[in-house]
Amino acid sequence: MSEELIRVLEEAIESEKGAQERYRRAIEKATDPEIRIFFEQLIRDEERHEELLRERLKTLKFLRSF
Repeated sequence: MSEELIRVLEEAIESEKGAQERYRRAIEKATDPEIRIFFEQLIRDEERHEELLRERLKTLKFLRSF
């Protein structure tokens, strides 16, 4: 079970990174300042999600070592 959980968390981290990149590309195309701010907020949200997932993954790997 822990191997599957690790895989799922790693995939989720990659998904968060992908979302950040999509929002960065959207910012480059956006001309409306409010839209740019909106995407910047989404990037920060995704960065927090990524960090949370990384913390969970680290904890899982630590617990697995016992």
